[in-house]
Amino acid sequence: MKNEVKPKIKIMKTIFKMISVKALVIIALLSLSSCDNNDIDPFGSARLKVVNAAPNSGSQRFVMANIPYISDLEYLDHSVSYHDVASGNNLVSQFRDEDDNNLYATEELDLDDDKRYTVYLTGESRSDSEVRLYEDNISAPSSGKAKVKFIHLSSGAPSNIDFIDGQGNNLALNITRYSQSNYSEINAGSLSIQVRGNGGTENLATLQPTNFASGKVYTVFIAGSSASGYTIEQILHN
Repeated sequence: MKNEVKPKIKIMKTIFKMISVKALVIIALLSLSSCDNNDIDPFGSARLKVVNAAPNSGSQRFVMANIPYISDLEYLDHSVSYHDVASGNNLVSQFRDEDDNNLYATEELDLDDDKRYTVYLTGESRSDSEVRLYEDNISAPSSGKAKVKFIHLSSGAPSNIDFIDGQGNNLALNITRYSQSNYSEINAGSLSIQVRGNGGTENLATLQPTNFASGKVYTVFIAGSSASGYTIEQILHN
């Protein structure tokens, strides 16, 4: 009888050790998640494009919830397609210098399940850099039309700006810095775009005639300043 008890005791001790190790691993993972503030939805996903709109940032890499998604983003570079990412709240999102991995900008972002977003690095320097998130809607426009929204990402332009076409027609008026317009539909074809201070007549920047294809969805944004140079950029979303 005594010989039968000893193996049982050994088995119980082994099971207890295994449970203790698993418990410690779980505690460690929860602690790591808590430190990073990443409240990840284990069953959800979102789609994300990444854009470097910071003139003096150099080459950047983008990391979200400790997962690297894209590297070698020079100014005005962007991911060609959307990345599949986890949805959730307080997802720590960082742009880091490509050469030495030093932190350039960070923000905690909330991504809803099945939504599409574009994240931008903005600012003229490391000290005023920001990570900014905008939701995208890629539902199809009317036949023969393209769908466009406009974003003010320039830290040097007036706080409120107007987007107009080459013929002086209004496209989006009184867009506040770091805000986006509603989507509007435009005739498909070649279009030039200018940006002015709200109600002004001086062109800050011009997008030379650029194709806007039927059925496609775009973002047009302005970045830069008088020091770094203003730039208008077009991004395709579908």
